[in-house]
Amino acid sequence: MSRLILLWLLGAVLVVGGCLGVGTEEAPVVQSAGNMNAVCGNKWQLTRLRVNGEAVSVAEADRFTFLCNLDGNVMGKSGINTYRGSMQITDNGQLLWDTSSFASTKMAGPDALMQQENAYLRALSGTRQAFTKSGGARLILRDAAGDIYIEYVKVGP
Repeated sequence: MSRLILLWLLGAVLVVGGCLGVGTEEAPVVQSAGNMNAVCGNKWQLTRLRVNGEAVSVAEADRFTFLCNLDGNVMGKSGINTYRGSMQITDNGQLLWDTSSFASTKMAGPDALMQQENAYLRALSGTRQAFTKSGGARLILRDAAGDIYIEYVKVGP
């Protein structure tokens, strides 16, 4: 009889233990190659910046934006100034910048914000790949090695 109770307890432990893991796994984050249709026509706000693999602290992230249209015209805010340029995104997510078209206004501001702006603009010009994730709610621009990583959240059309 005690052997039957022991087997029953062991079975109960296995059932309960197995149930504890059900539903605790997070859904995998799906990242897709960006393209002009997925990226352009939206306003993106900076949420994360890494340069040389190191996180760059960005105060007032709403001052850093990225917008483009289907013709490849890019514009945005870079902290204090605004920037513009031209690029294309291939269907496999390759980001092709026309570096000769890149320009920025030259207003001055607090030193800390100017340093963030310079880091952001250097990083942006070094990106070579575009991805979307979270069902298109996030945009990632990065270099091939992942040393430069810029993540944005969609804030409007």
